[in-house]
Amino acid sequence: MELSSVFSKTAKGFEEISTRAHRLPSRVRAMLIMIDGQRTGNQLLALSTSTVDGKKHLAALLDGGFVRVQLTSTSANADRPALPDEDISLAKSYVIRSLHELLGANAHGLAAEIDKTTTPDELRQHFGKLQAALGAAADQKKAAQFLEKVALVLD
Repeated sequence: MELSSVFSKTAKGFEEISTRAHRLPSRVRAMLIMIDGQRTGNQLLALSTSTVDGKKHLAALLDGGFVRVQLTSTSANADRPALPDEDISLAKSYVIRSLHELLGANAHGLAAEIDKTTTPDELRQHFGKLQAALGAAADQKKAAQFLEKVALVLD
């Protein structure tokens, strides 16, 4: 599985989203929901709670026929227009949820600021504040992993 590839849902994947007919485990289903035909495997892993589990979930979706590697040529990617204002709601919710997990009640102010962002650039502007705030996190290893994932998503 090439993680730099873009993944998209198959008909079976769309069926699972709408009917839950295949009864995927909740975390695998959450990965399926995040697959939008625009994100690469690396971007999807950055949004998952664990890189190891994310890889397993993505592999299970591929093996089960719920998703496929999207076939794109280099020229097709060059011709594709950039999204004017990408939907950053998933990234924002991940950042806010992780802030609350890492900082508890101390996360409220920064989380409120991040919640007001509407563009990827606005979210990027808060990265320095995230780094500073997470200096007070009890679990520095988890905070460092979180910052790495956020940096991947914002690139």
